[in-house]
Amino acid sequence: MTRTIAVFTGTRADYGLLRGLARAIDASPEAELALIVSGSHLSTEHGTTSGEIAQDGLSFAAEIPIWSGDDTPAGAARDLGAALPRYEEALERIAPDVLVVLGDRLEAFGAATAATIAGIPVAHIHGGEITEGAMDDSLRHAITKLSYLHLTSTASHRDRVIQLGEDPARVHFLGAPVVDALSELDLLGAEQVRERFGVRLTRPTALVTFHPAAMDLLPTAELLEELLAGLMAVEGLHVIITGANTDIGSTAVRERIAQFVAEHPDRVDYVESFGQLGYLSTMALVDVVAGNSSSTVLEAPVLGIPSVLVGDRQKGRPVSAGVRTPAPDRASIAAALDDALAAPRATAPAVFGEPGFARRALRALLDADLPHPPRKAFYDLETGAHP
Repeated sequence: MTRTIAVFTGTRADYGLLRGLARAIDASPEAELALIVSGSHLSTEHGTTSGEIAQDGLSFAAEIPIWSGDDTPAGAARDLGAALPRYEEALERIAPDVLVVLGDRLEAFGAATAATIAGIPVAHIHGGEITEGAMDDSLRHAITKLSYLHLTSTASHRDRVIQLGEDPARVHFLGAPVVDALSELDLLGAEQVRERFGVRLTRPTALVTFHPAAMDLLPTAELLEELLAGLMAVEGLHVIITGANTDIGSTAVRERIAQFVAEHPDRVDYVESFGQLGYLSTMALVDVVAGNSSSTVLEAPVLGIPSVLVGDRQKGRPVSAGVRTPAPDRASIAAALDDALAAPRATAPAVFGEPGFARRALRALLDADLPHPPRKAFYDLETGAHP
């Protein structure tokens, strides 16, 4: 008897990490894939990235648009509230054995909440991590408590999930899916990147991604200004900027970046969405990665590209030697960029495990006992048992 595994994706970023697992599920005679597509995938403003999923030959079990375009806290709360019954109705219709969610975004939190209401076990990827400068930190831990099965990226993240009261038998250290993605992709060459995305790859070049971070020490607008000024202070540095996520406050960030691009046409290119292949191919070709995206601490170190992480959005994640974390002012950011540009490339240690995440995760999903509803007891660290 096959097991129906629903996989939820709400952004270009999480799909890039889930692609390998989705394909493995789709190809397995023991499983049936039910792909639920939502969030910014269905937003024209963010490039309608659901088209990239369709190009991979994966069919959709459900398409659920949720964002109204109101990026205020009240707007996000209303959109999430309206999304819950849509998610629950889709899950009721699909009736999966388990729902897979990744990460820490509002879309994933909403899907995990709906599954909990429907009595469907949730399998959470990338739990136990810390990002102190963003609301995502609280959402991630909340998803952990809503989840029954946990697929963590490092041994210390596994320990943290257990510290949150989850049974060690249901918490697995399987490595990070990004390692699979980087090992399997046939990256584009420089000419292909130039032709496909219309960017310049003059030396030196920085690839920059910046998202709102509501809990950072500096207001988002101020931190963005310091980053942009720091970039321009590096003599001859060419900048390629990608689009921001659909986070609270993203409209102001996107408007300021659009203005910055218009002010510096000779030094700045903008690409709304590269897609995973395009993004990683471009990253492998540039001299430094900068901003407050997780790619500064995940993908860039694995590729051996030095990076400059600004602000506290990723504070708490494992940081390799190739990641600079300057003070959030333009002079310090410019100095960190100069230092990164002068440094030799060096790949990070395998803190996120070896390739094979998709295979290991599929096996865990197929072998796990998945009761409906997924009743669980709190695991007590002091006694090493359930109370």
